[in-house]
Amino acid sequence: MRNLIPLLFLFSCLFTQSQNGLLKYVVYDFDGLNTGQTALPDGDYSHGDVTYSIAENPLSQSHVLGDRVLRADLNWQGGTGEFGKATMRYLELNATTDRLNFYFYNPLSNSESALVDVLILEDDNNNDVFDGADDDKWTFPLTIQRSGEWLLMSIPLSSFQDGNTAGNGVFDAGYSQPGGMLFSVALVFKKPVPTAVSDQYFIDMICFSDGTLPTGTTVLDLPPGEGGAKCMLGALGGNPDPSQVPGEIHAVLPAGKKLAMVNWFVYYSKSGTTADEYTGSEVQQLLDNGFTPVITWESMYAEYSRLDPVQPRLDAIINGSFDAYIDAFAAKIKSYNGGVIMRIFHEFEGDWYSWSLAQNGQDPAKYINAYRHVVNRFRAVGANNVQWMWCLNAEPKPYARFNWVVSCYPGDEYVDIVATDIYNHPDLGTPDWKSFRYTMAESYYYLVKYYSHKPLYVCEVGSRERNSGEPATSQSKAGWTCSMSRDLKSYFSKTRALIFFSTLKEHDWRINSSDDAKQAFVDCIWSDPYYDGVVGVGENHASKDLLGYPNPFTEKLWLIPGEIADTGEKASFRIFDMAGKTVYQRSFSQIPPLLEIGPNLPAGLYVLEMRRGAQVYRQKLVRALAP
Repeated sequence: MRNLIPLLFLFSCLFTQSQNGLLKYVVYDFDGLNTGQTALPDGDYSHGDVTYSIAENPLSQSHVLGDRVLRADLNWQGGTGEFGKATMRYLELNATTDRLNFYFYNPLSNSESALVDVLILEDDNNNDVFDGADDDKWTFPLTIQRSGEWLLMSIPLSSFQDGNTAGNGVFDAGYSQPGGMLFSVALVFKKPVPTAVSDQYFIDMICFSDGTLPTGTTVLDLPPGEGGAKCMLGALGGNPDPSQVPGEIHAVLPAGKKLAMVNWFVYYSKSGTTADEYTGSEVQQLLDNGFTPVITWESMYAEYSRLDPVQPRLDAIINGSFDAYIDAFAAKIKSYNGGVIMRIFHEFEGDWYSWSLAQNGQDPAKYINAYRHVVNRFRAVGANNVQWMWCLNAEPKPYARFNWVVSCYPGDEYVDIVATDIYNHPDLGTPDWKSFRYTMAESYYYLVKYYSHKPLYVCEVGSRERNSGEPATSQSKAGWTCSMSRDLKSYFSKTRALIFFSTLKEHDWRINSSDDAKQAFVDCIWSDPYYDGVVGVGENHASKDLLGYPNPFTEKLWLIPGEIADTGEKASFRIFDMAGKTVYQRSFSQIPPLLEIGPNLPAGLYVLEMRRGAQVYRQKLVRALAP
């Protein structure tokens, strides 16, 4: 990429592709930040003639740009000013397909077109500083006209020019590539002849995309989601008995919809260092009432701190020290009449759990072996009523080459569901406000890019409330929730489940932590048919997708799958009654032509449900009395 001919593009030349790609990483979207704020999340810097702060969008708002943007004031005393972010992270960039994007508004009241050098620095020698003699510097010059509207700048990485003679001369920042960290991203504003005239620019949504940045009808519209997509709802609640969580959540929400899933945490032990904690009747109660249990099984002892030396590390799992306990736990899960989801070794790329890579020799192979060991023990016991969830944390800690989530994937035969956890934000005190889009983009990209054939869940999600010391004009938890909903239906529309962390912990994460938060949840999530929880018989998908015949039926039910695509995934069937209780459940590798329900099903009104991967089909049925 050295010695490319300098290029000068305007917006009309830059944004020429019509095929939307994937949002890859958001450098800054500024959404929800405080008006006047100058210290930005995760590291900002400036040099020269520029001062900057968060400002309200000076033009009509859009859901792409949100409620806040960056205002850059240039006094032109020295002729140049730089605003940037020291990203200091590994980010798997592809110089052939990826783009750097940002929105720019150069008001008509300014003196002239804006001259901007877009600057990307790589830390090729991995020493956490930029060395002019050893690291690559990439630049792209822009002339941005004055305008009465926002313009989208979208620059192919292949068009950046090598700005120095150092480094290896190849744009290869990433975990798996020879290059090192993405050190920083910056905009350098220039005025060849310094003047006393000042200018004011506005910037938003600085991001990388795989292919063209996804947009809607215009560049200010959110991109369309997948046609016909749905997202199930779940919750972790404050009641210590998970079977009571649905009642706890439903009690504060309008009737007419039910949660699909309930998540809770099970330790190896609640007291001492003997692994003796098991699930109980709560699992079967949830199953009998039509809910899918999501069991987060944490390999640690509750009485000790997470990283206490006494806590099990991955070697203890691999060498069989816990086999007897794992087998007994598996036998308990096997005993339940219905299927459960098991989430093990979650948030492994953080540094706060005893099973994390950072606490286990920085060795992805060790993590994979431990994960597979547990799954294999379950299978040996015959606990085949389990779907296995592999769950990331949205923000790795540390950002280090060993900590790339893709290198820790246990394999398709060991993972049924991929997931991530998203918070705004779990630190104590008053942590930086971060939008769902900012936090979700990177982990969602890896899960979709590498594992699009697996259902994708958000297994924990929550936002804190604003506290009394923050500006009243700032975005609220209610605003955050509704923005999240819009982004889930557009940028992140492959998400198939959203499980709320609705409890008190570092902050009040509950969906009803305030009247405004509760109303936003009702308006933007609960009342939206996109979020398709376990609903009553009013949910009746088109008969061309699934037809149980005859209807009414007695003991035998013929299945006519119609236009359902055969994806090769296992198909699960269940029939539930008006109370949501499952009365029949089977799984098949292929859709069978005939289900023999048997004579024990009472006459009445039911719902037939088929699930295949992310596809869900339901049909109302009437069970008639046998003649």
